[in-house]
Amino acid sequence: MTQLINPIKLILLALFLLTPYAGTSQIMYKDQLETVYLNHKGEEVVYTNNFSSYNDSLISSDGFNFRIEIRKAKEENSYLLFLSEISNLEVPKAGYLKTIRKGANRSTNVKAFENYLNEKLPELINQFRKDNNLEELYITSRKNTFNGKIDSLPSVLSIDF
Repeated sequence: MTQLINPIKLILLALFLLTPYAGTSQIMYKDQLETVYLNHKGEEVVYTNNFSSYNDSLISSDGFNFRIEIRKAKEENSYLLFLSEISNLEVPKAGYLKTIRKGANRSTNVKAFENYLNEKLPELINQFRKDNNLEELYITSRKNTFNGKIDSLPSVLSIDF
């Protein structure tokens, strides 16, 4: 009988000591989990979309310069938010500007620009389709890129015989 009491005491002692660790492990991971939205709606309900408003401000600005704006965004450490019931996206403003600049520089038309943005920011594909100002954003951005400046130069090298 005494041989049976010692293993029971050992098991109870182990359960007593291990119980608090199981409770704290659940608390540690609770702060690291993201919110998951489940719905059956056909259309995405958008709560916050700083991308569209920022695109509008880029289009309307006269003296827009990517280098200056990227430096300013890095100093401010600002972010653009897209919050909806389906996805949450937070992108540094400097990174978004770099994506737009690369897309406009590497693209030869609006469709290629749209494809580049869809590839780099797949969470915003539906919003890019809804935006009517994507063509204007491409034209404004293309003017401020290296290839856009090369395209705007007069054709000096064409020789007519």
